[in-house]
Amino acid sequence: MADLPEIKHETTNSEDVVPSRLSKQPQQSQKPVISYFVRKLLAAAGVISIILGIFAFVFNTEWLLAVSIIFGLFSIFIAFIDLMLFSNSVYLRGAHLMSALLSAVMGLVLLFRQDFTQDFIGLVFGFWILFNATSNLAQTWVPELLIGWQRLVGLIIGAVGLALGLFLVLFTGYTPHNMQIILGVYTDLLGIFFLLVSFFSHKNDLNSNK
Repeated sequence: MADLPEIKHETTNSEDVVPSRLSKQPQQSQKPVISYFVRKLLAAAGVISIILGIFAFVFNTEWLLAVSIIFGLFSIFIAFIDLMLFSNSVYLRGAHLMSALLSAVMGLVLLFRQDFTQDFIGLVFGFWILFNATSNLAQTWVPELLIGWQRLVGLIIGAVGLALGLFLVLFTGYTPHNMQIILGVYTDLLGIFFLLVSFFSHKNDLNSNK
């Protein structure tokens, strides 16, 4: 009986097949966590906050109505930015939602309760500082926004804000001029926080490397 030809069985490496199959699959592009438009809004918020901080050093009590309206509109603007961050974020979304709610509440109080603001100006701006400082601390831990030394700066800004806000809320022996200094200092620090996120958040976009 004639010898039958040998049948050669080709062995394939499964590890070589899987990557080739994966490479043929189209990669889905993911939108950035912080869009170009939101980054510009954050930069605008930073500049506006620094200007308001400088203005807080010099305004008179007669301008209280105008000041409360300006700070109220600015708080609503911050709430809008936080809502946009909340809609795109994938990490710690509650931090953005909390910041949006706190900013919206303080904005409405400053806009529609000027009588309360006039009688308890230190208390109102003390809570305004506390709410924003709490939001700073919460958003500092969002890896899409701040990492490394940026996170350290955010923590310092949030901690200083908590101390200044608690001083205005818990104590009553300070003068209106001292309140203006505290408000101006923190508002300038808040502007630095917004500019920090605007300038460095694109480097921390975790979806860009996926």
